Amino acid sequence: MKCALGLAAALSVVACGESTDEVGDKYQGVIDASNLDAKFRPTSGNYRPATARVKGTNVPFYNLGQVPTERKDDKGNITNSGVPVDEAGRPFLPASRVVANTYDFEGCKTGKPVFDFRNDSYPETEQWPLFSALPLPVTGNTTPHVLPLMKVTRWAGTGGQQCNAIKDLASLNKGAFGGAAEEGTTIAMRAIIDVSANLNPLRADSAFTSKGGWYRGLQLAYLDGGPVPVDATGNVKVMDGVLVSPPTGAPATETPVYLFAATPGDEAWSPVVRLRTFTATAAKPASSYTGLCVDACASTELDLATVNRYAGVLFVVGSPL
Repeated sequence: MKCALGLAAALSVVACGESTDEVGDKYQGVIDASNLDAKFRPTSGNYRPATARVKGTNVPFYNLGQVPTERKDDKGNITNSGVPVDEAGRPFLPASRVVANTYDFEGCKTGKPVFDFRNDSYPETEQWPLFSALPLPVTGNTTPHVLPLMKVTRWAGTGGQQCNAIKDLASLNKGAFGGAAEEGTTIAMRAIIDVSANLNPLRADSAFTSKGGWYRGLQLAYLDGGPVPVDATGNVKVMDGVLVSPPTGAPATETPVYLFAATPGDEAWSPVVRLRTFTATAAKPASSYTGLCVDACASTELDLATVNRYAGVLFVVGSPL
């Protein structure tokens, strides 16, 4: 039987169920997703995709929350944490803000060849990555927001271990499974979510779904939004986006519309969106916009040069169309 454990329980309980023929680290159950930061919890038991528009194409994505721009008083002291802004007022995200780690493995020895979801707790045909931390809520106005981004390190030399025998970073670091961390890290969008919640598909024909991982012997699920490059200045790559809101007094049928600069798979795509805000008019409602443009604009596109209100950064997960 699987069981859910919160952080405190994860630190104090040795085991929460029975396991037979277990190899490697002890299986401790699944994380208690009710402890996660609100950005990572489902709504009414479901993760429902939102939709952005890119050059007339509807692009579904999972919304992993927004971090606002930071606020400072007249003396320059930070009064509300968020992402910094440059001299032009544009928000950016330093790579140094990404503090959580995940460890990927080069391969493993297959155990049970077929996963039976009714009787097995986890598959033995692949080795899931290890996570160093869970995205738990933070307190205080000046405490940095928890992010769905992770530093990714490759761990080599464990290919002879049975798949998913490695479940705890502590035992890995102690040398229980051999191998060593490779030099260098990358950054990726890996948003930890509720294992037990429904993940509504991005599209009717979409095969995209969550992946499995481990935290201190606890099973978790995460959405893999892919790598996030870091530029020469040490900031993560961002993509422009605009949230177009209906004007005050608009009918309830008029809802906000996201406009993105690129689609997943494009070179310009990033799961970190530098978000601006814009208010539509009654003459040209939010629903009439089909995408963003720069300079040469169609009548249904929104010129980025005319939008200068920045809200912060938005984290999204999508998949190529």
